Amino acid sequence: MRKKIQFTEKEIFSIVFDYNENRLSCLKIGKKFGISKLPIRRLLKEMGILRAGYSNGIKIEINEETKNKIKELYIIDHKSPIYISEALKLNEHFVEKFIYNSDFGRTKGESISLRQTGKKRSEKASLNIKLGQQKLVQSGKRKQTGGVCKRYIINGLICDGTYEKFYIEKLMKERKKLPQNSESVITPFGVYYPDFLDDKSYIEIKSDYTYDVLIGKKPSRWTKKIDTTQLKKIKWVNENIKPVDVLVVDKKNNKIIKSEYR
Repeated sequence: MRKKIQFTEKEIFSIVFDYNENRLSCLKIGKKFGISKLPIRRLLKEMGILRAGYSNGIKIEINEETKNKIKELYIIDHKSPIYISEALKLNEHFVEKFIYNSDFGRTKGESISLRQTGKKRSEKASLNIKLGQQKLVQSGKRKQTGGVCKRYIINGLICDGTYEKFYIEKLMKERKKLPQNSESVITPFGVYYPDFLDDKSYIEIKSDYTYDVLIGKKPSRWTKKIDTTQLKKIKWVNENIKPVDVLVVDKKNNKIIKSEYR
């Protein structure tokens, strides 16, 4: 059986906000990530916030020929579960579940690469980070991989954490043009969430520690592992969409240093 999809913290916050505040269905949320609704349902169920649904309880049985046809349409022709359900006159939820429980289901990254590489996804509203994290931890079924990040609104800009806050306040003190909050960008390695966006580039704010984690010099204090996935996302966006400036904040010396991660 294929390993279950694991979402990043920001992806979880986005899912929770879309589900609770924007009242989007699991299917619509899944489409934003290029995946089926089942991983979304699983996550929301683990968090204890999945709304009651409806089912007639009838178990669907299919023969080997139909199973092979589903596999052929999905793997060879790269068709979606919606297309397959319509073509074979099967229940869409059943097709999604069959693929999800199989050994050939596409991962989140593979789905994104096939269907949505390079597309931007607009953020309708700011993400309720603190609420999402607290519910995730309280569910007791998912390990917390980061601390609760405090949010600030500085001159109308959303700043997640004190380093982003420091960066914006420093620009204001120096009377420099302020950036804007950025939309997310879908890459072959997952969804990338730039901190800010100016006329020329995306802007990523890091502390000394988080920069070392980014480039794989240090393991995350939460997972105890080296993970350069975010760096892969940044490099892909830098090469294919728009330059990404990674800025390291040195609060002690009141400096902001542009890194040479490339």
